[in-house]
Amino acid sequence: MIDPKRVLRALAEHWNMLEPLCDHFDQGTLSLSELRTRLGAQLGDHEPQAITALIDQWLKLDILIAVAKSPNRFELNAQIHDFLAYLRKEHRLGLCLEIEAYLRHLERLGQYIESAFAARDAQELARQLRLLDMRVRDVLKKLGNDEQALIGVAERAKTSDRQIPLRQRYAEVLATWDEYVEPMIHLVSASGPFETGMRQVENTLLKLYGEQQRLGTLVEDDLILRAQARILEMQGAAQLTLRKARDLLLPLREEARRHNAVTRGAALALSAIRKRGLDAVPQAALPLFTRPQSTFLGSSSQVESYVFALARFEAKPATFPKASQRQSRPATRAPLTVKEMLGRAEEALPVPDLMQWLIEHEREAGSDELLYWFSRLARDSRFKRERLPRAAYHTREHQISLCSYQLTESETPYVR
Repeated sequence: MIDPKRVLRALAEHWNMLEPLCDHFDQGTLSLSELRTRLGAQLGDHEPQAITALIDQWLKLDILIAVAKSPNRFELNAQIHDFLAYLRKEHRLGLCLEIEAYLRHLERLGQYIESAFAARDAQELARQLRLLDMRVRDVLKKLGNDEQALIGVAERAKTSDRQIPLRQRYAEVLATWDEYVEPMIHLVSASGPFETGMRQVENTLLKLYGEQQRLGTLVEDDLILRAQARILEMQGAAQLTLRKARDLLLPLREEARRHNAVTRGAALALSAIRKRGLDAVPQAALPLFTRPQSTFLGSSSQVESYVFALARFEAKPATFPKASQRQSRPATRAPLTVKEMLGRAEEALPVPDLMQWLIEHEREAGSDELLYWFSRLARDSRFKRERLPRAAYHTREHQISLCSYQLTESETPYVR
């Protein structure tokens, strides 16, 4: 057995040299030459024999241990390392599976307690109750450590270099959420293993306390009540840790997720706009706003759905007819020029009803084209016009109600 006083005295005496080594041992091990170089830089003018004596002292006290299968490389003892991290208030996030393993063991301890009470074995019952209390304290210690570690994750993400892309700055946040917070949510839910298992253990302790009052005392009531109180404290600590984790990491995770979606969607939209113009933006995502855009930009859910629509947008491929393929319908005629239409109208003079004449001679023309020619011919100075009563005219597409004109040759000769 190592004398604890000597270990504590060595830690206190050599703290200035051990503390810098903790940072390096977090990342890896040190060879003997590297260790001597670091200690020599800290000790200054000390002789090499003093450095050798210091390393021997740490090895004898198990502060330093040799790495397995590498006797010339050294690392801090894991227990010493954890103790120093506790003193420096450093916290490393553990695994959610560790808590789940503790819960399974607590459930088994509840079964052992029932068996010991049924056999009326006082010593075994007291031992199992002490083990239960110890394991619950381990879970409480782990939850407290994890809570502080989550605070450190959020602080590192917020204070990291702003020049680094957001996805890289928040990589630890995203990994922590996926590997710790998500499993913790399922574990601590109302119907999850945490609540179910602890309810069984708590019912076992309450039943044991009642049976002791009825059948006689096997162990002190304080052991049972203390274990029950710690279980209630553990349930509250788990809920508090999960709530704090969600409050700290969920806004950062959502920010990274929205930033990633917005960046990808905006890049795709800009690329499509550069190639094919503004009409390339998917029209299905455009009816986004329910108020004038000058005063309302849409809710966050609307903006997010719009961005995701941009991210999943794929332009329809353009199909071109084959060179050997014959046209299925004859080509449409070229539109008439103003000169051609005026010539036709002059040949047809007198025109008793201009609109009816246009409908009869331009059967394939649309309503807008007919109205254009009606306005153009009625205003031309080479024709004399006389207004007719309002009447209804049926084009190929619409029914038009207007006052047409009767066209005759103008008395004043037209100079071409």
